[in-house]
Amino acid sequence: MEFEFIESPSKEQINELTDQFNQYVSSVWPDVPPESEDQIILYRVHNNQGEYVAGLLANCYWNGLEIDTLWVSEPLRGNGIGSKLVHQAEQFAIEHGAVIAFLKTVNAKLFYEKLGYKVYGILEDRPIGTLLYHMKKRLQVVLQ
Repeated sequence: MEFEFIESPSKEQINELTDQFNQYVSSVWPDVPPESEDQIILYRVHNNQGEYVAGLLANCYWNGLEIDTLWVSEPLRGNGIGSKLVHQAEQFAIEHGAVIAFLKTVNAKLFYEKLGYKVYGILEDRPIGTLLYHMKKRLQVVLQ
């Protein structure tokens, strides 16, 4: 066997690996939608002057909502804008079949706990000297 290291892989090389992985996933869980059906969503907030002051980026896939990025400009924090963005994303996800939401955060743990998220894992030193919290929230009960 020959092991190959590629420091800056091309899109084609990345696609080759992800295609192989997706074929495997389909063979194990045939009902799981392919990555091409992921729904990336973006919410943006502009103030009265048209300035971009807050936003949320997420991905809705495999019956879940992954919150990737939430940002609110410093002067507007604590005014409920972040909570409203999270609730809007959760509602979109529920309407599209999501049963769980999840995310990673370093310093917004208390904010997400107020919204009903719970820690399910902690990674130390990412970045060094911090704790990276993996959090989740049940959006809908799954009936078996």
